[in-house]
Amino acid sequence: MSPPRPGVRFAGLRTGAPAAAAALVCLLAGCGGSSTPAAAPTPGSPAAPASTPVREGDATALQRLLARRSRAFQAGKPQAYAATATGPQRIVDREAARNARPLRLRDVELAVDSADVRGRRARLQVRSSYGLRGLRGTFASTRRLTAVRTAKGWRVQAETGRRERHPWEVGPVTEHRSDHFVVIAPGGIEIEAAGLIETLEGGYARMGEVLRRPRLRRRYLVVVADRTSAARALTRNIRGVEGLAAISDSAVREAGPALRVTEVPSQRVLVVWPPFSMLDADAQMRLVTHELTHAAMAGVTSGRTPAWLLEGMALYVSEDRRAGEAAEFLETASFTTLPRPATASPARASRRALTLAGLSRPDAIARLHGDPQRAAYAYASAAAFYIAGRFGRRRYIELYDAFNDEDLTGRAGAGLSSRAVQRALGVSLRRLERDLRLWIRTQSF
Repeated sequence: MSPPRPGVRFAGLRTGAPAAAAALVCLLAGCGGSSTPAAAPTPGSPAAPASTPVREGDATALQRLLARRSRAFQAGKPQAYAATATGPQRIVDREAARNARPLRLRDVELAVDSADVRGRRARLQVRSSYGLRGLRGTFASTRRLTAVRTAKGWRVQAETGRRERHPWEVGPVTEHRSDHFVVIAPGGIEIEAAGLIETLEGGYARMGEVLRRPRLRRRYLVVVADRTSAARALTRNIRGVEGLAAISDSAVREAGPALRVTEVPSQRVLVVWPPFSMLDADAQMRLVTHELTHAAMAGVTSGRTPAWLLEGMALYVSEDRRAGEAAEFLETASFTTLPRPATASPARASRRALTLAGLSRPDAIARLHGDPQRAAYAYASAAAFYIAGRFGRRRYIELYDAFNDEDLTGRAGAGLSSRAVQRALGVSLRRLERDLRLWIRTQSF
């Protein structure tokens, strides 16, 4: 998640679940599912239409239909792709296939997760995924399709869903490649002339200088949205997308009590062009480096990592120093002691935005808004630079890694953060907090 500044807000998205979670397993493997039975008819009334069990022949025919769609789309054949549909959906299909022609697609797949067949109509939940040549991973989303049985066999009648769309479903796109990035952008944006590629490569170089581990991916995907409505269509479950400038989106698979990441099936950075293009060159570089850091660290970031450390790492790598801002927030809040455990009080919530204990849940910063969120980012930045400066960068990385250790038991929260800090830095969380506050106040002079 990227740090908010006056007039523009940033956010990031990390999609993860335990390895045994059905939703994530379906996303990765395209596993099947049974249809939901219809409610029983009321006694004395005509029998209600029942959900027909998916016969083997129908299941095979529907999967073959989706396989034909996948092959036609990957081959860049709009007419063949539209031939798998019927009615107005054919127009939508032709446009989408034409929009995607500039992309070097691979492994396009439509896999049925569940099917509900009633007579001549079938409602399908489908996993739609694709890859890009020269880029690791695949990118998937869930769709709902309605198919009808025609004289020529099953055909797609409609596809529903306004969120989590693929880039070519929003509009025509172009593909740009550099040493370390594949950029998908709307045709009307000259990203090379605007310097986005240069900024991305600069952020990648900065990460390589600071992050000796983990090893950076050879290439990352960047998707550009030319308007906020397009950014909303490309994403899922992101609040306030209208004010975002960039989002780091990684799908991860976690396992074990330490919630260690076992796989990163896909990751991308979404750039929302209107707010991003209004930033100056330095701010763009910080933002890009921040989001790329989240992407690079996704594979080694435990699901228990506290927000102050998660965001602090990205702020540190992007050289986004905010100790002075944190000092102003501390002065304004007139804090003299550490607050007690959180309550429903908004004032107490605001105070906890300026404590490591209060920011120890992974989503602690994301749940804040306005000045409390700005204060939390500033405090996380100050903590990162203070710890790296006092204890050294190596021990700061060891602190980040500590949450992956299954010997460090407990759920995410202040107690776990305290044990991790004691183990990696040799001081208590309370002592670290006290020394950090003293250091922050010196930054205001």
